[in-house]
Amino acid sequence: MQLPLLTFDFEWRPLQNYLLDRGQVAPDLLPTGAGQLPRHALYDWIVQRSDKVIEGLRLGEYYHASDYGMAGLALMSAETLADALRVIRAYMLLFNPDIGDIRVDQSPQGDTCIAVNLNARVGWSEQQRQFHANVLASASYHLVNQLIGRDMNGLGLLLPAGLGDTRAYEAYFHMPVRSQGSDIVFHLTAGLLDSPIPTANPAVFQTALAQASESFNKLLERDMGGMRQRVVTLLASLPEHYPDICQIAQHLKITERTLRRRLTAEGSSYRQILDEARYERAQRILERTQINAEQLAELLGYSDASSFRQAFRRWTGMTLNEFRQRRPRTESNS
Repeated sequence: MQLPLLTFDFEWRPLQNYLLDRGQVAPDLLPTGAGQLPRHALYDWIVQRSDKVIEGLRLGEYYHASDYGMAGLALMSAETLADALRVIRAYMLLFNPDIGDIRVDQSPQGDTCIAVNLNARVGWSEQQRQFHANVLASASYHLVNQLIGRDMNGLGLLLPAGLGDTRAYEAYFHMPVRSQGSDIVFHLTAGLLDSPIPTANPAVFQTALAQASESFNKLLERDMGGMRQRVVTLLASLPEHYPDICQIAQHLKITERTLRRRLTAEGSSYRQILDEARYERAQRILERTQINAEQLAELLGYSDASSFRQAFRRWTGMTLNEFRQRRPRTESNS
């Protein structure tokens, strides 16, 4: 008899830990006929038994990046908060029916607004909807703080209408809080999206994405700016060599033909992306070393130094020696 495949319900653990700390036992919940995972049923069970709206903030504290499998690994290994938010959006839109959308907008002044659109379940009361909003606001707040390793600099937080007195929320989130509308909106300081993640590791990030589902990667790719940007990011994570297009396609779990077609549709090609990646890496190397053409050609994956010299003249209009002689004068005049 063939055994069924294991289905990992990642968000069961935070809910279970929350109940355990409260001295409650999780009920025995099985998937419904519609395929609902146990954690959806358990979350609904908790929400419907909540007697204090503000208790939702406590439940939100139990969600951690490490609870989300490969998506969590991608979060913790992303280079910046902006990259992590793209992963969060792809995961939530695919797996969390309680979230309608996550939008990230920047003002001309550079301030950032992260808006979370909520889906309330049929049958929830207004109090239960507020409890749900508090869970998501708290989970989002603590997750961002965990990723960047410090408290976010919040200019303000908008929570759905109906909270009444917001002073307890201002003390909790350490920022002004208003209660209006139907979304959760964090208003953050300029530059926060560029905050580096201390646990960043580009190689681990790419590996985690390679293990994620095709649907997850399609959503993430869209948020990253398309297939071209996905390939650019992948090449930037490779420390020593550049794979051929066949290897890139295998990593992305698509055929070489599909990769070529999708890059062409975006007005690009792997040859062009590879050429630009080599030029950028050559610039970075030349900024800090006096490496010769033969060594640089090998680092950039050229078959010989002559091929590299031709590419370098095409990039800069100069030979390598002319480039090195001109740079000090250019920098001193800037």
